[in-house]
Amino acid sequence: MSLSRRDLLTASALLLAGPGGALRAAGKEAARGETPLVLCWNENPYGPSPAARLAVSRAIAQGCRYPADAEIQELVEALAGHERIGADCIVTGTGSGELLCALGLLCGRDGGEIIAAAPTYAELPDYARLRGATLKFVPVDAGLRHDLPAMRAAVSERTRAIYICNPNNPTGTVVGASELRAFVAALPERLITIVDEAYMDFTVGADVASVADLVGTSHRVVVLRTFSKIHGMAGLRCGYAIARPDLAAALSATRMSTPNILAVRAARASLGDRAFLTDCRRRILASRTRITTELARLGLRYAEPQGNFVFFDTGMPLARFTGLMRARNILVGRLFPPYETWCRITIGTEPEVSAFLDALRAVKVS
Repeated sequence: MSLSRRDLLTASALLLAGPGGALRAAGKEAARGETPLVLCWNENPYGPSPAARLAVSRAIAQGCRYPADAEIQELVEALAGHERIGADCIVTGTGSGELLCALGLLCGRDGGEIIAAAPTYAELPDYARLRGATLKFVPVDAGLRHDLPAMRAAVSERTRAIYICNPNNPTGTVVGASELRAFVAALPERLITIVDEAYMDFTVGADVASVADLVGTSHRVVVLRTFSKIHGMAGLRCGYAIARPDLAAALSATRMSTPNILAVRAARASLGDRAFLTDCRRRILASRTRITTELARLGLRYAEPQGNFVFFDTGMPLARFTGLMRARNILVGRLFPPYETWCRITIGTEPEVSAFLDALRAVKVS
């Protein structure tokens, strides 16, 4: 289950390629003395929490140090208590993205087959491809949700893992917990089901919930969480996986690093700042409703959003829409084929949402 030096070098090459487009655009505008409104990365503009900021300010003097093993273990135990699971089921990483990459490398080795939705978050499939994986993409259904029956039908003897981003990025749609549990129960127990719950904290609905409890069953389930979204710590990079001990050990051996000392202390502090998390959720959900209400008024279709972003049909080629928005100093999400006219917009602060909606009305009229 370990990686060779060649595998690590290949992975590093992909890391260096990076998500360049919007960052380059932001850099050019900053160089001109302009500060663009960045609504393309699904960041939480309200974070980090006051408790996390205080923890970082107190820890910055130790920024020259790597976190001690004991300090990492304290975070692991805090996460285990939060999830009500054994500490040997928790693996931390520099964001859940690192753990997704590690899972891609782990499951994609030797041509392993991985099933994922199309479109979905590409980190895991991209890294699995580095290991020679066979990727089998299943289009989302008419409601832009994971088509679980079609994904189940796609399973073959060569299938090693199924990746489900729930809520899905970029569509924002969610699969209900009971539906997902039934789906996992019907799969061969040899398969690894990877459930990315980065946006679960923004969901609403009676049957919308985490499936982390499946980790304790006979099925091989890995659930991923992050501090980048509801906790507003995207720049600090801290995430974790929940898996049964054997899978957790394999994942721990495959990851490339651990969170830095500032991220570790901020994460521990943020876990306990429930007032901040509740307020973040309230604000983002209110702005989400505000955006979808305006989209409906303008006659623009959208996927039912359950994250801190909205995926909607602009009614024009996305390249044109992106250009019109950029002319108004607003950066929006990239293209997600085959949805050539659809755009993913991050839910910013209330003034940022107002600026976006004003620009959207102007673009719609033009």
